Amino acid sequence: MTIMLTGIGHVGGYIVRDLLDAGERVVLYGFFGGVGDPSDLFPPDLQFVDDLVGGGLRDKVDIVVGDVVDLAAIRDTMERYGVTKVIHLASLLSAGVEANPPLAASVNLVGMANILEASALHGLSKVVWASSVDVFGDKSGGADGFIRDDSPYDPPFIYGATKVFGEQLAWRYAENTGLSLTGLRLTRAYGYGEHIKAGRGGGSSWMSGMLLEPAIGSGREVLVPFGARPMDFLYLEDASRAFVRALDYTDPGSTNYITRGDFRKVSDAFDFVATLFPDAPLELVMDDAPLPPGSSYAWTRRYDGTRAANEIGYTSRYNLETGLLRTINLNRAAAGLDPVTAPASPVSGVLR
Repeated sequence: MTIMLTGIGHVGGYIVRDLLDAGERVVLYGFFGGVGDPSDLFPPDLQFVDDLVGGGLRDKVDIVVGDVVDLAAIRDTMERYGVTKVIHLASLLSAGVEANPPLAASVNLVGMANILEASALHGLSKVVWASSVDVFGDKSGGADGFIRDDSPYDPPFIYGATKVFGEQLAWRYAENTGLSLTGLRLTRAYGYGEHIKAGRGGGSSWMSGMLLEPAIGSGREVLVPFGARPMDFLYLEDASRAFVRALDYTDPGSTNYITRGDFRKVSDAFDFVATLFPDAPLELVMDDAPLPPGSSYAWTRRYDGTRAANEIGYTSRYNLETGLLRTINLNRAAAGLDPVTAPASPVSGVLR
């Protein structure tokens, strides 16, 4: 099986690692945080993946510098490497979408259409792609407060609207061509590599700062807002496992799955980190901070992941404390520091 990934970001790095561990052949296609210069051997995303896989990335995968808006280049890559399945991650994120809607339309809409068209023309057996819970909004919740996979669309910003378009386009392609398509509606993914997303109009500097600065003893002050809010914390290794699992389900049709993590208070995460590093200059702010343009409070809503559990066997394995600790220790390892251990007793309760 040869699997092509478009784009990488922080989630994709873990997917590459997991696919290689499973013995799969991997083809990476995209700009990888660079500007599309083939002579740039290690743009930011590839540096991150090289770190995750223990070095020697270019000996372990095939790398193609290409644009998702270039259908001919996508088809050439599929043909040249004998691609059988695709994981499509390339996308502009929320703030980037709001800042440049025409570019967002090109990458998020045309790029999605090109991946589906090329996959249909080459008879690929599976496409798994990154949707988002940003397809939902205030009007999506049920009487019990939960949002489910069949809840109505209500995207508050352009980014979510591009994902609605992707889901509708996938449904039509599946109907017309018999493709097997799975969209994963990710909640708030976090983990080592958060800096990649935070630097591209997605993620949050406070989240990456909370898990990095105390861990490496930088002494930099970190303000953690939204202390009164809950949040669905999806650890990156869980997100990767969902993508890899979805590759195995090749029945024709298009289905989208809420891919959730551990629904907890932001203050729970703060308390855990503060317990590990009591002398670090961390401050919890109960009030909200201004959201970046195009960002919503999608990550604060409650999601029902029953369909993903029943149909593709995905449930989160990592609770908040385990995911935070793994992230902290990966940050410490990158800085040449020894790992820390978890507190002897839990610091918080569970909202599930």
